Amino acid sequence: MKQVLPKELTSLVNWSVTELGKVIAEKLGQKGYTRIERIRRFVKSPEGQKKEGLLKLKKDLEKLSAVDQYAIAHAFSLMLELINSCESAYRTYRLQQEETAAQEAPYGMIIHVLTAHPTESRSSDIIYYFAKIQKLLTNRLKRPEDGDTDLLHIYLNWVWHLPMSKQRKPSVMDEAEYIYSLALKNETLKVFIQQRELKQPFYIRTWVGGDKDGHPGVDEKTMLGSLQLSRGFLYEWVQTKYKQYLTDLVPLAHSSYDKKDIRRLLGKSKSLLTIIKSIRKISHGDAPRVHKLRESFDHISKEYRSCFGVDAPALHEIRSLMRVFPGLVVPLEFREDSSLVHEALKGHKSSNIVRMLKSLDKISPHHDPRFYVRGFVLSNTESAEDIAAGVLLTKKYLKECRIPVVPLFESAAGLENSVAIINTFLALPRQLQVIKKFWSRRLEVMVGYSDSAKENGSLPSRVLIETAVNDLEKTIQSYDLEPIFFHGSGGSIERGGGSVQEQTAWWPASALNVVKVTVQGEMIYRNYSSSEILQRQLQRFCESRRDLSPRRTKTDAKTKKLLHHMASEVRASYQGLVQNPDFLDLIEHATPYVFLKDLKMGSRPAKRQGTVNLRSLRAIPWVLCWTQTRILFPTWWGVGSFWQSLTPAQKSAYKKAFREVPVFRSYIKALGFTLAKIELPVFEMYLYSSPLDREVVESFLTSFHSELRLCHKAFVEITGQKKLLWYREWLEESIHLRSPLIHPLNVLQLIALKNRDIPLLRETVTGVASGMLTTG
Repeated sequence: MKQVLPKELTSLVNWSVTELGKVIAEKLGQKGYTRIERIRRFVKSPEGQKKEGLLKLKKDLEKLSAVDQYAIAHAFSLMLELINSCESAYRTYRLQQEETAAQEAPYGMIIHVLTAHPTESRSSDIIYYFAKIQKLLTNRLKRPEDGDTDLLHIYLNWVWHLPMSKQRKPSVMDEAEYIYSLALKNETLKVFIQQRELKQPFYIRTWVGGDKDGHPGVDEKTMLGSLQLSRGFLYEWVQTKYKQYLTDLVPLAHSSYDKKDIRRLLGKSKSLLTIIKSIRKISHGDAPRVHKLRESFDHISKEYRSCFGVDAPALHEIRSLMRVFPGLVVPLEFREDSSLVHEALKGHKSSNIVRMLKSLDKISPHHDPRFYVRGFVLSNTESAEDIAAGVLLTKKYLKECRIPVVPLFESAAGLENSVAIINTFLALPRQLQVIKKFWSRRLEVMVGYSDSAKENGSLPSRVLIETAVNDLEKTIQSYDLEPIFFHGSGGSIERGGGSVQEQTAWWPASALNVVKVTVQGEMIYRNYSSSEILQRQLQRFCESRRDLSPRRTKTDAKTKKLLHHMASEVRASYQGLVQNPDFLDLIEHATPYVFLKDLKMGSRPAKRQGTVNLRSLRAIPWVLCWTQTRILFPTWWGVGSFWQSLTPAQKSAYKKAFREVPVFRSYIKALGFTLAKIELPVFEMYLYSSPLDREVVESFLTSFHSELRLCHKAFVEITGQKKLLWYREWLEESIHLRSPLIHPLNVLQLIALKNRDIPLLRETVTGVASGMLTTG
């Protein structure tokens, strides 16, 4: 493969990995280092990339002690995470070199809803030190001659002594602390202010502390705890800025300015410190106190401007940030299952969601509770009565329905019936009045990618969501309301992830006027690791907004029928596989699924109680299984066999659809990315190492080999391209180079599963996730 990766990046990787090698040699001795280097060379060889070679490596590694096995897993995990840091550092460096393009017309707002589903497997200590490593790497790219090798060596020494994985199950507050430490650090807060100055506002919300659905640990205490944690970060920032303002103001009391006016301003400014201190802790009646603080800042700013004719920079920043966070907290999003909302409405006053609503009312009496909670998401919405129940429940405990109730459509049935459900809801008495009076004439709808993809496969999920979103836009607008679409997608392709351009290519205009998306697990770290990366993400949404004209070309009825036919056939094939009882045995015996409870990744239960069945499998751990085993089948299963069944004329129609239909083109590009990451020999190794009947194993392998071969053929014929990532060749090379380095971790994971070696299992899961750039 011709090298397409930038020389600066490859040089950075070589420098840092060489330094890691020195640390490994120091810690394990020359013998240990030589063993790891021998494994690295082996997995890059042709033999090391075949099932037989991997099984041979497994046999050799099984002879080692548990300590040696863990050391090897740790070494490869650190290597992959170090490569990730190099790539993030290079991306930050390149963005710093680019000139900021002139911004055009405002493109609406962007809202990130930060969540803590069990997708972040790395420990907080590892994240902390790798953030330092990434900054060091970025600085070396700026000044190669000043690269601090000694400091890198020290950092790598430190991380060698830390497990990559979490060693205890995090609490909701642990998750909140992690999220706010990234999203509310000083350089990120500057982004919020800058975006507001550009009239392109950017907001964050979070489910951490408010997502009750399926989480027994979420209640009014976690709700207040999460709000208090974000208040703490924002309070410290405001206090620091304000003290800076006072420090700058004091000398002016002795200047040539009108001393009487300055002294009066100084006296009022010092008295404001008491009001600032009053909002440090959230308690009953918090909203009026925060409102008083905002008014006080406005008043002081006016007086300062009257004295000096200009704004005080620190006061301007404070006022700007308080318009982004008007409650001086990161607002939560509540979520609860629709069936439990009905139960709460019948009088279950002890239910957690009721206590959460009561607590919200106490902290925001007679003020807008949306400063603290922006919405109430109803999962598993299946009828208009579900939405109406949410409205009635919020009205009952907030006196009026003052926070938007958001139906979540995530199953095939829910998505297919979404328009009928919304029509019926809006026809119910007084619902339109509520939306217009309390929800700013906006009706928000959430669409779930993870569960719909788990149930139907990736292509059928995207077609279902694309159809629902476009039909819902027309329906909601026909009532003279503004639709808001909340996209519940994840970082992986199997959960609706991908680049901003590919995710938004098929969105209707309203979905880009207000962009609202979930950002989950490790994607929070990747997006918020530097302000440059975050701003680039926001800029891409801006570019998508400007590019509306060509993608607004309507898909004709005949082409829509073609796509729906393909989605239907792929869905049938996918469901035929996953509903096979033998396939459930495969999940249980040839993947890490049954050990999810031992991984300590999130506060939410990793899997539902009871026996393994398709309905009980949570969507994110479901994807984790196929990411860890490197087969990623929900994205591609069924496509190849469908393509083989077509006539030449039918294939020609789908090739035309690839060129002209955004949702199909974005899926096919995502398919290429997925195919580039698949390692079938690794999946074979999992099957052959399992206790599954050999006949069952051979049957599955025959099916997977055939379907994957046909899928590759379909991809080449549809795109006319031989390269899977022809549009992003550097990414294909990056995958090609890192993929063999994950193999030893898969081998060790199988040993860990067999021996029930939980520390080794955790380390390998985290290492594979680093290599695949997603846990699940």
